[in-house]
Amino acid sequence: MKGDHVEIDEDAPLGESLFIRELGIKSPMLKVLDFLMDNESFDYSKTEIAEGTNLSRATLFKVWSKLEALDLITATREVGRAKMYKLNKGNPIVEKLMELDDAISEYFAQKHCIPENCASDGDLSKIIVPSRV
Repeated sequence: MKGDHVEIDEDAPLGESLFIRELGIKSPMLKVLDFLMDNESFDYSKTEIAEGTNLSRATLFKVWSKLEALDLITATREVGRAKMYKLNKGNPIVEKLMELDDAISEYFAQKHCIPENCASDGDLSKIIVPSRV
C-alpha cells in the first residue's frame, strides 16, 4: 500500500474473490462454495454454478457428490427440468466458512481503509458484510 491508495494486484484473475485469492486455494470445491457464499440469496442450477465458477461441467460433476455428501448444498426447487441449489447455511461447516469469508473481508477492508471513509467506531462489519441471517 502506498500512501492512502489501495494497490490493485494486476496479475489477479478477473472475478477472483478475495476469499479465494487470499487463501490461495483454487480447488473446484472451494470455488463452488465461494460462488454460493457470494450469491447466498439466490439458488442456481448446476449449469449456472459451472458458469459462475468458470468450471467445466465435468469438473463440477466431479466435486458435486462430495458437496452433497457433506450436506454443504441443498436443493431448493425445480425450474422446468433443472434442479436449483443453494448453500446449506444450517451446516456448521458452511457457517464457519461464511465467518471466515466475513473475517477476511473485514481484515482487508480495515487494512486498506482510508481514515476519512472508515467507520468511526472501527467496526466495518456493518458496512462491508450485511447481516447473514
